[in-house]
Amino acid sequence: MKKTIIGFSLAGLLLAGGYATTSFAADTEAYAEKGELSWKFKSRGVGHHGRGGTNDSESILQRAGELGIQTEGKDAETLIGEIREAEILKEAKELGIKTDGKDTEDLMEEVMLAKLKKEAAELGIKTEGKDAEALHEEIGTAKLKEEANELGVTTENKDLETLKKEIQTASLNKQAKELGISADGKDLQTLKQEIFTASVKKEAEKLGISIEGKDIREAAQEVFSVKVKKEAKELGISIDGKFIQQIAQEVREKKVANLAKDLGISTKDKSTADLLAEIEEKDSAKLQDVLGETFMGIKGFGKKEMKGNHGHGKDSSMEQRASKEDPADISTDSGSM
Repeated sequence: MKKTIIGFSLAGLLLAGGYATTSFAADTEAYAEKGELSWKFKSRGVGHHGRGGTNDSESILQRAGELGIQTEGKDAETLIGEIREAEILKEAKELGIKTDGKDTEDLMEEVMLAKLKKEAAELGIKTEGKDAEALHEEIGTAKLKEEANELGVTTENKDLETLKKEIQTASLNKQAKELGISADGKDLQTLKQEIFTASVKKEAEKLGISIEGKDIREAAQEVFSVKVKKEAKELGISIDGKFIQQIAQEVREKKVANLAKDLGISTKDKSTADLLAEIEEKDSAKLQDVLGETFMGIKGFGKKEMKGNHGHGKDSSMEQRASKEDPADISTDSGSM
């Protein structure tokens, strides 16, 4: 696939969770909800405006400082709003968009349209006379077809829903084969669960973790935690007093920064989102190698995303939200994975 990680994220958008999901077929809904485009703002650790970050005061203050925003006397809500505005203004200027006399919402629309046009042009899609929603849909369709071709799925005379389902089926069958699982006579849900279980066991074995007698979801949480801490140690990241989500986020950011340096990209005064955009532009394949798969290498499911705690009055203890019907869903609050 030419670009496995969608390149029209707006200023500060971080790919979901500690590790990025790259299967467009599985993630289309993350970009369009109920037919409307949904833009998510997530700078380093600032997850209030989207999924995948944490409402971490230290991270908010850090990002505000990076953007030259005065923080004294301002609460987190105020700072998040100012960070959002500064990110949009910064990206608008980088894209050559005039900012004088325009409010944040107008600029946001212009920035998004400019990014969509750039993405569309790279995919050979004509942009003249098309609005953001139309371009978004065409880009999504083009990427679905690219993924389908890679998996040997024919695209002729198929609507998007049919194509997405066939892509998912082909992807699951491929993963099942790699894990030595027979797909014969199994529905997608059953196959998905078996792949998830096998992947957890495989990763646990690699890490020397015994999961005998444990619920597969609990085992997955343990494996994920050990894996993230191991990577943190290898990267020289302290885990003292940190929740696993924060550690995973720091691991991702360090990986992105290291990859940027390897590719000769300056990291000075740039957020992880800025670096992601530059790396993807320069070498999307290497970006996929570093961040291209979800939890334990399972594309499109498993560790779907690391959701921040966006509510009020909730504690930061581990809160498992696994669906009884889908043990592969182990999304948790900010205090856990």
